[in-house]
Amino acid sequence: MVKVRAVLTGLVLATMVALAAPAAPALAAPVSVHVTAADVVTQQTTDPGPRIDPEQTSKANQEKTKNKIVVGVLAALLALIVLWGRSVRKKRRKASS
Repeated sequence: MVKVRAVLTGLVLATMVALAAPAAPALAAPVSVHVTAADVVTQQTTDPGPRIDPEQTSKANQEKTKNKIVVGVLAALLALIVLWGRSVRKKRRKASS
């Protein structure tokens, strides 16, 4: 039984590591910027904000949904392992008494 538990634990840990979300990107060191009047004029002529591509938004939503499903499945799997372990311990207690 100890071997089975060790194998299950290793399998769950390997699955969690393989499906883990990527680490946050490293942030660059802050850079000091000196603004002049000419820079302010050129900034006003550019677009007022970022362009949001609907295709990228839907892709990001799909990835987020996929991650939520993976986490939900892992949580359900861990809950089943815990419940199964409790039932095995309960049966052993009844058999030994």
